[in-house]
Amino acid sequence: MSYSIEQARRDLGRRLRELRDSAGLTGTQLAERLTWSQPKVSKFETGRQVPNAAEITVWARACGQADAAEGLIERLNDLESMWVEWKRQVSGGLGGIQSRMADEEEHVGLFRVFESVIIPGLLQTPDYARAVLESVNRKNGTSIGVDDAVGQRMRRQEILYRRDKRFCFLIGEAAVRQRRGDRDVMAGQLDRLIAASGLSTVSLGIVPFDTDPAYIPLHGFWIQDEESVVIETVSAELTLTHRNEVEQYLHVFQMTASAARFNGDARSLLNRISKESTG
Repeated sequence: MSYSIEQARRDLGRRLRELRDSAGLTGTQLAERLTWSQPKVSKFETGRQVPNAAEITVWARACGQADAAEGLIERLNDLESMWVEWKRQVSGGLGGIQSRMADEEEHVGLFRVFESVIIPGLLQTPDYARAVLESVNRKNGTSIGVDDAVGQRMRRQEILYRRDKRFCFLIGEAAVRQRRGDRDVMAGQLDRLIAASGLSTVSLGIVPFDTDPAYIPLHGFWIQDEESVVIETVSAELTLTHRNEVEQYLHVFQMTASAARFNGDARSLLNRISKESTG
């Protein structure tokens, strides 16, 4: 991951350290001014611990740069808003997560989606989606709302037929070969991809095993217009909104797309994989 929550914490810590250095203070001296322990200062500066807004404010004042607090607090707010704890969402039901996604997608005109090992939710069949969502329950040790979630995911897919929306999907060949459910489930899923690639709103690219992309990401991501990037990790959903981060993902998406087979070529590849899997 090119930009992570850990990196954001380190960036905030580095900026705090720069404030201290510019004031000519050692970590021990700053700690004495703030009546903190020296390890607390060190943890903030290395990103091992994140300060709150009040702590940032007194830090900046102690360094003689009270005006810097506002910008640092903005960084803190960005950092905190990057993460939506996945378990907290799941506690409201998997269907609720799908409903939230549908609401957010209403405000997006162009989706650029890359997935390396799973079919994107907007292209999943009900059976494939069920297999995926059941694995989420197994991972979380829950048994929450799979039927509702599958229904919500299928309703989300109505957006594919909206003339005011555009979708560019890049999918790794591993995603169409990795089985979710039994062979019949995968056969139906491949048929669904072939059909979806013919929609006027959809551009579908498959990154084959036998190509050597200039760069291929190690995780999936969804670029929404050119405003944000959404990444689902094992524990949480990460949203990146800083311009330089979005631009990095746009660049990586184009690099990966250069090695993909699109539309007619993608359908040919999918038909071949389908025959191999059922032969």
